[in-house]
Amino acid sequence: MLPEYFEFTLPTRLVYGIGILGNIGNSVKHFGKRRAILVTDKILVKAGPVDIVKKGFENTNIEIVCKYDNVPPNSTIKTVKSCALLAKKHKCDMIIAIGGGSVIDTAKVANILIVKGGKLEDHMGAYLLDRNEELLPAIFIPTTAGTGSEVTKVAVIADPDNDVKLPFAEEQFLPRMAILDPEVTVSMPGKLTAATGMDALTHAIEAYVDKEWSPASDALALHAIKLISNNILQVCAHPEDLMARGAMLAGSFLAGVAFSHSMVGMVHGISHALGGVYHIPHGLANALVLPEVMQFNLKSRLARYSDIAMALGVTFPQAISEGRSMLESGRLDFIKNKLIPVDSLKDWVDTQSFRARGLASKALGNLLFIDQWFRKQAAEAGVEKIRILTRQLAYLTKMPLNLKDAGITDNLAKLEQVAATAMEDGSMLYNPVEPDRDAIIKIVKKLYYTRVEPLPVSEEDLRPLASKRGGKEMKNVFKDTDMLYSVFMAFYEELKNNPEIGPALQKTDLCIQFVYKNPAAVITIDAGKKDLIIHKGDFKGSPEVTMTMNADFAHKFWHGKANLVTALTRRQVVAKGNVPKTIKLLPILKPAYALYPRFLREKGLGHLVMG
Repeated sequence: MLPEYFEFTLPTRLVYGIGILGNIGNSVKHFGKRRAILVTDKILVKAGPVDIVKKGFENTNIEIVCKYDNVPPNSTIKTVKSCALLAKKHKCDMIIAIGGGSVIDTAKVANILIVKGGKLEDHMGAYLLDRNEELLPAIFIPTTAGTGSEVTKVAVIADPDNDVKLPFAEEQFLPRMAILDPEVTVSMPGKLTAATGMDALTHAIEAYVDKEWSPASDALALHAIKLISNNILQVCAHPEDLMARGAMLAGSFLAGVAFSHSMVGMVHGISHALGGVYHIPHGLANALVLPEVMQFNLKSRLARYSDIAMALGVTFPQAISEGRSMLESGRLDFIKNKLIPVDSLKDWVDTQSFRARGLASKALGNLLFIDQWFRKQAAEAGVEKIRILTRQLAYLTKMPLNLKDAGITDNLAKLEQVAATAMEDGSMLYNPVEPDRDAIIKIVKKLYYTRVEPLPVSEEDLRPLASKRGGKEMKNVFKDTDMLYSVFMAFYEELKNNPEIGPALQKTDLCIQFVYKNPAAVITIDAGKKDLIIHKGDFKGSPEVTMTMNADFAHKFWHGKANLVTALTRRQVVAKGNVPKTIKLLPILKPAYALYPRFLREKGLGHLVMG
């Protein structure tokens, strides 16, 4: 079934890669010679990503002529005006924005003022620009995996004088290019990682259930749900996991594209109101409001919420198990009564055709009844999954779990204002169930007065790496050279001190050097002296064997999941020297395959263990 009409456009070129910002020159050649303003915030300036961007653009035709770094966590009218004035002063003809949703939204709306001039309030609203009107070309680099602002047609700017958030929407807000580099998200605080991740998850869920939808947005939304739900706990528990960070960025991107084409709903309507009236951070508000609105909408979109549940990882075993126990105990009377009795099968043959048709219709109806029953169980389980997820995130990041802890201390004195503001929010128009004031008040009260406790997270709750990556090995395991040295030097020392492996290596009288790539490192194990010695970096001696390999291959090898002989044949490993003697080491090293995963877990690196 398709909607009567839908459109899908994505003029933005996406560039993704770990460390891509350090070598961006080839990707921006087509922009030609430009004078750009760099929009960001002071936190990112201190953290380092801004310097990486500036350096990356040094050898391009794009000159960064000025920098605006005064963007606050919630951008304001004043912020946008100041940014636009600075760009005009330096005669900029391009905008580069690196940051979270507030930074990118500032760049979007400032772009209108730069090109169109006038008052900001004159441009507030949806799709006021003609389709043939152009804004300055933009490059957006998100540092949070949440808003998806780098690929959305909307922006929200705060008006603190009136306690509201002003909405803007234009096709021209879509940038010419979006750059996703997981490395710039590593320094993001845990609370922000959790909140922005839940923001992205909300985008995907609302995009899938709202009134405006299309096959394209549906596909993107469901995959975004899978990526985010599979990785959000992992990045909060292990912020250095670049693959998980990348998955979150990709999920946020997909969710952003999805809701740009299908819009969001009641969750955002209430969250915008809480942000405008009480200044609750948007991602946190979404995290708290999401399960309550899902429950409110459940009956109207039962099939779609069951799809979402399965994307979240919910399966039917519990429901099936419960159903089986009810059948065995004779308690499932509705099954007995509704399904065709065994003794009526004769009727299919002996009675008139209308009787057979009646029985067939009855059977079909019963099957549909059972299908609906299972879908309801799944949908309810999906809501519970979200509730559990927020509690687990609170355990990992100390994220607040109710509105009182989030900063509302006036006993909801402005509740009526929140409800009125929410009802006026444009997002409400797309909610599958028509919202009402009483429902909003009920939800906000529940989120204020109800207290729940954080839920502990075990390694089992974190992402099973192999299963959730289709059984493939991890890539870019070590984020930098220092990390590689800290892992392998310590592990090789453990092998040296192992009563079984250490003496066996010493007897080989072999000096072998490992040259690692991506990241670069050199480690030499010298058994040619009285004591086995492990050297870090440059080695003055002459190794008998030198083996060059990708660091990821070494990681896989020490898990016992890589065949060295095959790798040599395929040139995955390049060896120089006495290779046959090296191959004879393999039986000696076999016990190390069990030691390596245990070693990683003991060092707090359990997320690196391959399945």
